[in-house]
Amino acid sequence: MTLIIGVLTEQYVALVSDRRTTWKVGTKITRQEDTDTKTFNLCGEFLMGFTGLARIDALRMERWVADVLGKVPAERYFTTLTDEIQSTFDRLGVSSKQLHAFLAVGYASPELGADIEPVCVIISNYLDSGNNLTADALGPRFRMHIEPLRNRRQLIRSAGGTIRDTTMKALVHRIRIAAKGEPDNPLLPAGPLVMALRDAARRSNNSVGENVLFASLPKVAFGVTGIAVGPQVDYRRQSAALYIRNWSGSFNRGVLFANVGWILR
Repeated sequence: MTLIIGVLTEQYVALVSDRRTTWKVGTKITRQEDTDTKTFNLCGEFLMGFTGLARIDALRMERWVADVLGKVPAERYFTTLTDEIQSTFDRLGVSSKQLHAFLAVGYASPELGADIEPVCVIISNYLDSGNNLTADALGPRFRMHIEPLRNRRQLIRSAGGTIRDTTMKALVHRIRIAAKGEPDNPLLPAGPLVMALRDAARRSNNSVGENVLFASLPKVAFGVTGIAVGPQVDYRRQSAALYIRNWSGSFNRGVLFANVGWILR
C-alpha cells in the first residue's frame, strides 16, 4: 500500500508519496512496479495523493480524478470526489473490501470572503470515529474529514503505509525546526519526509516503494497553475515537484508529476 505524507505550515504545504503499484491475482502478488504518479496538483489550490485502488476502468487514478473534476468548481472538488468514489466502489463491488484514501493539503476559505488558510482533507472508507485512518474501520461508506492548521506551527498527516511512532516523532521534530528556522522555505521538509517514507518502506514487506515524489505549494503561489521542475526552481514562490530516486531500485522515465490544473482548465 502506498504511503502519502502531507505537511501543513502557515506559509506552505508539502506532500510526499512513493510510486509503488502492486498487482495481484486473488491474494497472490504477481508483480510490483515503481511507475505510478500518486500525487497531483488541483489547479494550484491543493496537492493531493491517493493510496489504495490504482486503476478505475483501466484508467490511472490521476486520469480518473481529472475526468471527475473536469467541470467542477473548486469549492465542490471534495464533495464531488467523495460522491464519485463511493458510487464507483459500489459499482465495482469493492466497498468494504478495498482500503482507499485521498489525502490533500492546500488552502481554502472557512467562509465566503474570508482569507484562505492551510487545510488538510482526507476522503476515505476507513476513517474511524476519531477521524484516524485505521484498517479496522474499513466500511462500505466514504467519509470526508477537513482539518485546518489554525494556530499550530505545523500539522502532519499520513495515509496508507505504516509509520513507526519513533519515526513520526523524529519527523515532527525536524519539521518543527524547519518551519521555525526558514518558515517560507518548502524545500527544507523534503529530506525529513523522504527519510520517514523510506523508513516505512523498508518495513512494509515491499508494499511501499523507495522512489519518492516530493511536491510543495507555497501560499504565495495559491491559484497559479503550472508546476516548476529543474535546478532553478524558486520553492518559496512556485509550486514545485522533485523526483528523488532510490538508486538501488528500478527507475521509470515516464511522467513524474500530474498537474490536474492543466487538464481541468
